[in-house]
Amino acid sequence: MPDSFSADLRSRRRENPIDRNGNIGSIGKEQATSTEHKLTTEYSQRTSEMPSGKEGQESRRTLSESSAEDVGRTGSRTNSEGMWRNELSLNADSSSAQPEKGKERSPSPANSIIRLSDAADVVLRVLLVMTFFKLETMTAFKREIHEEELWLYKNPRRPDFVRGGELLFWVIVAPFLVTVAFFWFTKDRRDFRAASWAWTLGLCMNGIPTSLLKITVGRPRPDYFYRCFPDGVMVLNTTSSSLDTSILDFNCTGLPGDINEGRKSFPSGHSSFAFASFGFIAYYVGAKLHAFDNRGRGHTWRLCIAVIPLLIALLVAVSRTCDYHHHWQDVTVGGLIGLFAGYISYRQYYPSIFGPDAGKPLIRWFRREGNKYKRLTGNEDSDSRGERDEGDAARRPLLAGKEQSKGSS
Repeated sequence: MPDSFSADLRSRRRENPIDRNGNIGSIGKEQATSTEHKLTTEYSQRTSEMPSGKEGQESRRTLSESSAEDVGRTGSRTNSEGMWRNELSLNADSSSAQPEKGKERSPSPANSIIRLSDAADVVLRVLLVMTFFKLETMTAFKREIHEEELWLYKNPRRPDFVRGGELLFWVIVAPFLVTVAFFWFTKDRRDFRAASWAWTLGLCMNGIPTSLLKITVGRPRPDYFYRCFPDGVMVLNTTSSSLDTSILDFNCTGLPGDINEGRKSFPSGHSSFAFASFGFIAYYVGAKLHAFDNRGRGHTWRLCIAVIPLLIALLVAVSRTCDYHHHWQDVTVGGLIGLFAGYISYRQYYPSIFGPDAGKPLIRWFRREGNKYKRLTGNEDSDSRGERDEGDAARRPLLAGKEQSKGSS
């Protein structure tokens, strides 16, 4: 610390002696009392000497204004002295004046809510995935087969056109790459987070009803006969052959795993997962391109791009009937389950794809400013996307027409 500053500090301490509690000593109190008494006496003497009438009133008014200025200067000087008093009291036990250290801020409640919400979402998805794999290992219901329907299940066994591992890879990678591509162009982190939460929720939600229906219904696959009897020879039980009934009673000779999987035809898991993943991509891309709202009407290329993911999912579903792993009813219901799961998960974080705000995430993520989070408003959201003000009229043609009619009238 410079010597001049220390000397000035010591001189102010002598002029304004204070105790350890920060109270002004007797000298300061006497100075304040004498100053107040002096100003009061002077004001009384000058007002008594003034003549009566208008001139006296004007003189009293001028004196009052000057006295107010004196009091203001005295107050400012007192505030200055109070500032030094506080500084001296804080550094009474120290040889040099040190600034007061800022207190550590406690975690904001908004930060805790965000962390808890994200943790709950992650735990929910993990539980759904664990439940799905648990259902996949359970034994399916053994449905009775009538003799007149046996031909439905005697199709030859064929290898999968789309393997289960390949499908699992693409239903995860495809929406991830699409959301990353949009993030690379827009740099919108809130949209990337919302899209990531949406498609992961859609896949996790789709697996539970699909697997649950598989083991509950227990419908045989089109190639179930050759799963049950790999050599193609069916041997009936003696009790069933002697009875006059159309229900077949037999014991399969194939592998237990193939037999159990042969009774999981309805609904198609390939179809449901394909439509859940690529259906979400269709919703997401179509909303970004405004292919389904008024802004995109008349632009066929927008609709064509949005429909491409649905065509991919449709090819996956049809392939399951070509390799004799599913009936057409299985892939139809599976596709509907996937579309429903993808759309429900999309609507959890985005508005309707047919509305004027299609493609904008509903959730308003917090923007960090230092140690605090500030909730974004709609205006800041649109500014971050770089949208123009006149775009609102283009996206709301009916509202724009009403405003124009009001202006003309």
